[in-house]
Amino acid sequence: MKTIGERIRELRESKDLSAKDLCSFIGINTSTYSKLENDKKSIDVEELKKLINFYDISADYILGTNNVQEDIVMYMKREKNLNNTDIEEIQMILSMMDEAITLKNMRERI
Repeated sequence: MKTIGERIRELRESKDLSAKDLCSFIGINTSTYSKLENDKKSIDVEELKKLINFYDISADYILGTNNVQEDIVMYMKREKNLNNTDIEEIQMILSMMDEAITLKNMRERI
């Protein structure tokens, strides 16, 4: 499981931003941000708000509390620029995969 620091670093790198540029955009001290990325400091509510507003994502993503399906859909929308029809098809496939895994696990218990 990725740490909060790893997630926020990946977000920054996905936008090809330097830490310094990101900090100036969102108003976080560069030293503080470096500590966040390196998991030397816990993220506080204000820092979290600034990051989720800048990236237009949910706090769940940064905190690591959302499910994998939501991560995949978010990635497809943002990075692959898929339309809603494509996203719905991906969601259906993911749902079918979840169902298949559940059935497999049920059979293994029998």
